Amino acid sequence: MKNQIFKELTYYISSGELTAMYTLCLGYGHDSKGDYIVNLSTDPKKAVSKAMKYVKKANDIYPLNISYADESLNDIIRRNQDQVEADNLRRKEENLANWIVTSKELISQGKNPFDKIWSYGHVVGHYFLDDMSQESINYWANLTEYKSEIHEAMSNICKPQAIYIPKNANKHFGSVGDKVTVKAFVLSQDHYENGFGYNNYSVKIKYITENGERLVTNGGDGTKFNEAIWDSVNTWVELEATVKTHNEFTPKVDYTEVCERTGEYLCKEKDGDKTWNTTSLIRPKLIKVFEKESEVA
Repeated sequence: MKNQIFKELTYYISSGELTAMYTLCLGYGHDSKGDYIVNLSTDPKKAVSKAMKYVKKANDIYPLNISYADESLNDIIRRNQDQVEADNLRRKEENLANWIVTSKELISQGKNPFDKIWSYGHVVGHYFLDDMSQESINYWANLTEYKSEIHEAMSNICKPQAIYIPKNANKHFGSVGDKVTVKAFVLSQDHYENGFGYNNYSVKIKYITENGERLVTNGGDGTKFNEAIWDSVNTWVELEATVKTHNEFTPKVDYTEVCERTGEYLCKEKDGDKTWNTTSLIRPKLIKVFEKESEVA
């Protein structure tokens, strides 16, 4: 049965990848990697019975082949927890080795192996190293312990580009309605379509103050302020503005877990465990642009 290939699409009984249980599959034979449907049993008779009930309930045209379930249970390995953990560790080490090879290739292409481009739940590419924010560059540059050689490589790449940025104090700035004058470091400028028709591009600018408060301005890219502050990322500026709102944001975080059936790593998303505070400013007026920061972080 193990080498049998069916001439037509067939339900058949096989065993899982870990050979711990009989499973029901649909495909063209045991060695053709058919689609897994459901776990059945470690007992061949129960496995056949459950498979027959499933196929009958499905009520389609595909036949059921049960010959694999006639094999001795000597082929079904009843593994203890130590064996399970050993198998999981082996797969983790294999996946890590493959990830290191892939990551080295991405770095050689000028891409960031940690900054993935997602589309409909799948990774479709990676952003370029040149697109890293200064905060991200500083994070990698300041690492002193490395989880892998890829982490160390990223740190070495970023160290020459590191500059000083105040640490995020995670607190609001001023009081809503206050007119303020503040010196702040420009972290990023995001240009996007706003859908308003005439002059339908806006600029969202993020800053951090000397005391670590995070600020945001958002307005049309044709305003006097946004034209004056154009291309000022990684620069200290002084501006006047009015405090509009105090904002709170809880970002999503990516995580991976191991699929018990296949041993594959699954990428998932969940709410983060920390909320970040920012302050929105309106009616900004640029007072001064300081020289480009050159101090190493």
